[in-house]
Amino acid sequence: MTKQLPVVVGVSGASGAQLAERVISRLLAQHVPVELIATPSARIVWRQELEQPWAEQVARWSASGLITEHNPNNQAATVASGSYPVYGMIIVPCSMGTVAALAAGLANNLLLRVADVTQKESRRLVVVPRETPLSTVHLENLLRLAQRGVRIVPPMPNFYQRPTTVAQVVDFVAARALVALGLSPSLDQEQQWQGLELE
Repeated sequence: MTKQLPVVVGVSGASGAQLAERVISRLLAQHVPVELIATPSARIVWRQELEQPWAEQVARWSASGLITEHNPNNQAATVASGSYPVYGMIIVPCSMGTVAALAAGLANNLLLRVADVTQKESRRLVVVPRETPLSTVHLENLLRLAQRGVRIVPPMPNFYQRPTTVAQVVDFVAARALVALGLSPSLDQEQQWQGLELE
C-alpha cells in the first residue's frame, strides 16, 4: 500500500475559521497527514469565531498522529523545501492580503514560502478566498493565480441542495475544496452529489 503524501494546510487571518476546521477534519478522517501552518492573525480569528484557543484545537487534532504544526516564521521548516514530498497545498481561508502576496510572488513567511514552492514544483495549490465585495485589485490578483494553475474555490453556498444550516454550507465548501485539490470525496458525499436533481 502506497503511503499517503501529506497535504499542507495554510490558515490565514481571513474570516472563515469553520472552513479550515472542516477541511482539516475531513483530511484526518480520510487518514491524510496534514502539515499545518497558521498565521498569527489566523489564530486570533480562530478564537473570535470558534470561541476556543487555537492550541487546544491543534492538541485535539494531534491525537490522530497525523498533524505536524509548523511555526509560520520558521523558513527552515521541512515543508519550505521543494525536495520535501507533499501532495499539494490548500490555503483556507485565504485573505486578500495573502492572495496579493501570492500573486506578487512574495515569500516572507512560511505559508507564502510553501505556496511558492508548491507552484514551482507544479504541485496542486487551492485557495479558498474570503472577501466581499471583490475589488478590481482582488479580481486581478485572483486571475493571476488562476492563470498559473492555482484552483480558486470561493465559499459559495450550495443553494441547489437547499441547505438549512451554516454547517451544511461549510461542509459542502470543504468537500469542493478537497476535490479541487484532487482528493476524492468520501462515499457519503459522492452519493449525496449523485442524488442531486438540478433544475
